[in-house]
Amino acid sequence: PDVIDGKTFTSTVVDLNPWVEYEFRVVATNKIGGGEPSLPSEKVRTEEAVPEIPPSEVSGGGGSRSELVITWDPVPEELQNGEGFGYVVAFRPSGTTTWIQTVVTSPDTPRYVFRNESILPFSPYEVKVGVYNNKGEGPFSAVTTVFSAEEEPSTAPSGVSATSLSSSAIQVSWTAIPWKMSNGRLLGYEVSLW
Repeated sequence: PDVIDGKTFTSTVVDLNPWVEYEFRVVATNKIGGGEPSLPSEKVRTEEAVPEIPPSEVSGGGGSRSELVITWDPVPEELQNGEGFGYVVAFRPSGTTTWIQTVVTSPDTPRYVFRNESILPFSPYEVKVGVYNNKGEGPFSAVTTVFSAEEEPSTAPSGVSATSLSSSAIQVSWTAIPWKMSNGRLLGYEVSLW
């Protein structure tokens, strides 16, 4: 607060964060300047409120076969606004309308892994992570796209042929694996010879 009139002995401090402990000191002033500050008050905690800040850096990917890994930066304690803080993780296959939701009860947890045999490899999912505490549910993060875990390619290249170029070189050719059948981002091919 601004400087308070010398005949006033109370002040209301506003715009504080919910569920945070504060201490206060008071300094007497006159036209010469300010005196020594008082000893600090006892710690006083503001009341709880619904969380207002969702987690940041929501992303994911990787993991093992049949997994969808979702990660985020946990919300700092001073922004949790109350006890019972946790996360609501929502995801759905891209192009569908129904969200699958689960609750992560630990405020320090930075990830959730959904395991299900029906998850196709390297499939896009829409993902968002929300927050809640004992006072209610807060907002969700923006929706982002996360891919399920990759798997090794399930088919071999076809149409393999070889042509002699010289006494010490042979050119090997093949037909590329279709993207959908590669189970992930195809990084390259390995050519064996014997």
